[in-house]
Amino acid sequence: MDASAVRPSARQVAWQRQELTAFVHFGPNTFTDLEWGTGLDDPAAFAPTALDCSQWTRTLAGAGFKSVILTAKHHDGFCLWPSKFLDHSVATGGDVVGALSVACQVAGLGFGVYLSPADLYQEKAPGGYYGNGSPAVPSRIGELEYVVDDYNRFYLNQLHELLTSYGPIAEVWLDGANPTSSAQTYAFDAWFDLIRRLAPDATIAVGGPDVRWVGNEDGFARETEWSVVPFADGAMVAEQTARSVAGPDELAQADELRWYPAEVDVSIRPGWFYHAAEDTAVKQVPELLDIYRKSVGRNAVLLLNIPPDRRGLFADPDVEALTAFGAAIREYYDTAVKLPGRVNVLDLREDIEQGQQIESFAVDAFTEGSWQEIATGTTIGHRRLLPLDKPLQLDDVRLRILSTRAETEVHLSTHYDPTIS
Repeated sequence: MDASAVRPSARQVAWQRQELTAFVHFGPNTFTDLEWGTGLDDPAAFAPTALDCSQWTRTLAGAGFKSVILTAKHHDGFCLWPSKFLDHSVATGGDVVGALSVACQVAGLGFGVYLSPADLYQEKAPGGYYGNGSPAVPSRIGELEYVVDDYNRFYLNQLHELLTSYGPIAEVWLDGANPTSSAQTYAFDAWFDLIRRLAPDATIAVGGPDVRWVGNEDGFARETEWSVVPFADGAMVAEQTARSVAGPDELAQADELRWYPAEVDVSIRPGWFYHAAEDTAVKQVPELLDIYRKSVGRNAVLLLNIPPDRRGLFADPDVEALTAFGAAIREYYDTAVKLPGRVNVLDLREDIEQGQQIESFAVDAFTEGSWQEIATGTTIGHRRLLPLDKPLQLDDVRLRILSTRAETEVHLSTHYDPTIS
């Protein structure tokens, strides 16, 4: 197997180039002050008083985000659209999925849906499908047919509903967390097939074949983050949480290599859903930029969660932090420092359409009349943001490739971020 020959799909390239994606956790938990609902929460609890999805998208677009993923159904099983397959939804209220889909189109943002495989409502409610032991039988899902049990038929019908009623869909996000106590097998092959047929440009993330979970919810990717990942018997050789998922030891055990990039999910607040008590705990620009350097700047996409409040709006502290975050990225990272100049961040990029090749590199600076090594690193991938130990006044820089899988071009630029201590 030749790791240098592995290439991303067009949908994976488009996904990676977004760099910034927003997560929106919204539902009954917003009103019950829970993080994980019970599954039997009263649908009437979900009662936003001033829902305005365009306020979300205006804020996100202004901060440089490229798409939004909404928790259309979290683990509690409550649906943020009026699904015809159950009443445990916004059937008597507003269609949040529809409102956000329209707002994204107006703002020029991609729209994605999170549809939890685990479903506490379908486990606990009378006649619920989750883990009910039903047999797999031929089942018609729209114009498609699959052999599945009751819960997988229900899940496929919900996927079909979302993908055909609220498109275009940019990303379908599957969560591996599972608070249920029942055994339920997921028909992943059928799910993926339906998504590919109905939304061929959508990435299937975190539990899907296009994008993997980085392994933590703290806002950072690995120092060495490969997008070319080894598999054996259809599964990743290493656990997603492992310190190394694609090093030499893992590659030696592989029978297959796949392009499988990492997504870094983290919340702007301590929790994933809105809690008024956390209004003073919103992450500020220095911490957000540190997360940015350790996610986007380590060959991953940052999926930053911003939870709407009980009005159905992003709260003022979140809006202020996001606005300042976007302005800081534009000022410090979208525009390079022209040399000679003061520098404390190096920005390296490979063209991932040609694969991921660089294994290690060094950067030298010409300062005070001579070349001096100022930084070393391992992988680059889509983007590597490498902070220096201290700010330096540089006349010029040069890149030395120490190890590579194949010849490739690397772009190097220099930046100054005053928030780095």
